[in-house]
Amino acid sequence: MKMKFFFAFLLMGASVAGFAQGISDGIEFYKIGDIENAKTLLDRNMSSASNMAEAYYYYGQIAFDEGNLSEAKSYYDKAVAANPNYPYSYVGQGAILLKNGNKGAAETLFKQARKLTKKDSKLEIAIARAYYAANPTAYDSQIAKCVKDAQKWNQKDPDSYNFEGDRFSDLQKWGDAAAQYEWAMTYVPDNIEATVKFANTYFKVAPDLAIEKLREIDKTQSASALVQRQIAEKLYEHGDFEEAAQRYGNYITSTVNHFPKDEARYAQLLYVADKFQDAYDVASQLKNSVPAGSSYSFIADRLMLYSAASLKKWDDAVRVGQEFFGAANAANAQNYNAQDYIKYATSLDAAGGHAEEAIFAYDKAIELDPNNLDLVRRLAIQYAQAKQFDKAITFEQKVLNNEYSVDGDKNAMAEIYIMQAEDAVGDAKTEALANALTYINQALEGKPENLTYLYNKALIEMQGETSNTGKALGTMQKLVDVIKSKDDITQYKPTLGFAYSYIALYYYGSKNYARALDYFRSWQEIDPTNTNIANAIEQLSKAVR
Repeated sequence: MKMKFFFAFLLMGASVAGFAQGISDGIEFYKIGDIENAKTLLDRNMSSASNMAEAYYYYGQIAFDEGNLSEAKSYYDKAVAANPNYPYSYVGQGAILLKNGNKGAAETLFKQARKLTKKDSKLEIAIARAYYAANPTAYDSQIAKCVKDAQKWNQKDPDSYNFEGDRFSDLQKWGDAAAQYEWAMTYVPDNIEATVKFANTYFKVAPDLAIEKLREIDKTQSASALVQRQIAEKLYEHGDFEEAAQRYGNYITSTVNHFPKDEARYAQLLYVADKFQDAYDVASQLKNSVPAGSSYSFIADRLMLYSAASLKKWDDAVRVGQEFFGAANAANAQNYNAQDYIKYATSLDAAGGHAEEAIFAYDKAIELDPNNLDLVRRLAIQYAQAKQFDKAITFEQKVLNNEYSVDGDKNAMAEIYIMQAEDAVGDAKTEALANALTYINQALEGKPENLTYLYNKALIEMQGETSNTGKALGTMQKLVDVIKSKDDITQYKPTLGFAYSYIALYYYGSKNYARALDYFRSWQEIDPTNTNIANAIEQLSKAVR
């Protein structure tokens, strides 16, 4: 069931301060290990980069981390060409040499980098990371010296503590890792890398603390897309959907440095909160911003379909549904679920004029979730109520064919045939009643004293007789016996009166006045104010004297 939340959102178009960090956002994402999004942001902001050597260096870092050493080298070389005085380019080149086992050449490049910036703690940690990436065991002493020198030159520089925290994280020593990140935050409270890594490390065990740390850094680093996204993500993961939606809305409308996943998440939150039009609009914008047939186009179509259906904009829902299930989404066909088809089928039914498409969609829903018998049962009832009996019977038969069907499903099929018989004449009526009787008898085999089944069987037998033949007499007597065997018959009195009336009238029509009188008297006990019963008893009493 869809969760409901009632809250005010900071919607699209609101006036907020814009974020404008360019490639800095990409670098921040890289530092926390989000390589994919880091690459996206570097690509997006490369044309406006003020330090091309830095940009190429981080492209190289991404390629290096992905194991593409030749590509990484080309980027480090470009960084050197862009600015020969940018020291990190040589660290990158040295990292590749280390990885290839050429320690001497690598350390020559590290010395060249160190000459460009004396006693630089940040550079020293970059070199430590190069050694660590090559072989943390073989180069343990070199790594230790780099860290020692970095902290000697600048004890308050957070980079050394972040590096140490990462090393503990790799060993899954989460407490030690968090302690190092906390040291970094102690010295530089607004260090984004340390805060985000601390929050990620602590979130599973202390989510409130993790979120609080992100809130604190938001006070000084609100221009960071990473900070905004992390707060929104963590709030979402923690179930704080109201504030998560507000944060996503602010983040998305304030910077180009967001991602399709963020817009999809925002639209989802709006939908969950019953903000269907807003969800539709955000999903529509998402669809227009991503390639047709992509996974996010698929998600956008789904949210638009669900939102339009919830708004009861059936024609819009049908149009979106046709696109959602169209050829453009063929690559995502394996991701359709039963609920997708149900939403579409419901919209097709409501819009009208799409009966065959709706049946096909319902069939697909059942195919994807064959054990969802409640769905199939509901469809059978809906079609029966709409007097589309062939469809109702088709769906109910699907239930009966399932190994998890129950006796009540046989009764349901009988009820469909009863409804069909009421609407039919001649041979069609006779056939419908015969089918109804077959299924109700099957239901009674499993539960012979079920009052609903007995009542339905009596109805079937009554419809099948054109005169007072007593066709339903045995079933009516069974109804009486079962009800009278109960300790409290209060709730069953209407059914008991119905049975007594049939039996009494049958015997009256058969001129068995003594038996008729007995049943009229029993009937009167159930309905003592009925003057017609009283009159019948008076007349019968005279007849049997």
